[in-house]
Amino acid sequence: MSETSKRRVLVTTYLEPPLIESLKAQFPELEIFVPWDMLELPRYDAEHRLPRADSESARATWSELIESAEILFDFGPAFMHTKLGTTPNLRWIQATSAGVGQLAHRIGLDRPGTPVVTTARGVHGRALAEYVVMGLIALNRDLPQTMRDQRARRWVRGSGRLIRGQTVGILGLGSIGREVAELLGHFGAKTIGIVTSLNAREPASLGVDELHPQAALDELLPRLDCLVLCCPHTPETEGLIDQRRLALLPQAAVLINIARGQVVDEVALIRRLADQRLRGAVLDVAATEPLPADSPLWSLPNVIISPHSASTVSGENQAIAELFASNLKAYLGGRELANVLDKGRLY
Repeated sequence: MSETSKRRVLVTTYLEPPLIESLKAQFPELEIFVPWDMLELPRYDAEHRLPRADSESARATWSELIESAEILFDFGPAFMHTKLGTTPNLRWIQATSAGVGQLAHRIGLDRPGTPVVTTARGVHGRALAEYVVMGLIALNRDLPQTMRDQRARRWVRGSGRLIRGQTVGILGLGSIGREVAELLGHFGAKTIGIVTSLNAREPASLGVDELHPQAALDELLPRLDCLVLCCPHTPETEGLIDQRRLALLPQAAVLINIARGQVVDEVALIRRLADQRLRGAVLDVAATEPLPADSPLWSLPNVIISPHSASTVSGENQAIAELFASNLKAYLGGRELANVLDKGRLY
């Protein structure tokens, strides 16, 4: 088969050359095309920067490339996003993130007849779970104050808390939430899973001590030492943790958000943290990203902020490439793809 007659897979964000060569070796029947000189190089391990198209010639080249592709690895440059749903040859887009539902909605990929979108669900679970453990331990031991004392050369003793014996609510029990529950369970926490609907599932089947529907959230919040948000951002979860629900959390509770900033009423959260009506918050996401320089969250002493990077670790690209290869085999064999985005639920 000639190269020009092969079905084209277009890679639009950076993968290490050995990973690309491995894909080419596994799928000689496909043309796996990488426009290396048009990709954005990563600034750190496993960064996926969508390509820029700053000139008319670059836009023309990207348009031609995407129109010739049957499969995309990632979504390509932003100027093409709203055209992906009507690109005639395009059948499938493999994302490098799990939470792409809102992007798909914004650019029209949730409409009937648009290309299949598969997510990277399952790739980032352990990294995010370790981040949750890190954040909870940091606030249990008041690491922010310890660092302030260190910078001021103050020797001030204090005491902390153990994870063991704490009750942690986990809102959302997908692959990430289950990883969080597993790690916290090893530390001796009591884990309470909170899901949209029970569907006759038992707690043990999802790795938690208790399992409750989201409808019971108000009754559960006063019991928690920590609330971890792992849910997708959907119309049902936007603003779910509002001022009223924040007030239901105990004053000594910690909020950890690895979902999306829009799940929480950020103004109400800032107010409660500033008034010491919550012990602290660990936030990898914000309502507006990048977090504006004038946000009070930057300076609150009981807040740990990270720039939406908790899921990014060395080795991530290997896992994404393996997921992509598995899906390519399924696609070529006419079998169901893994992690297909539910365009109604947006996850």
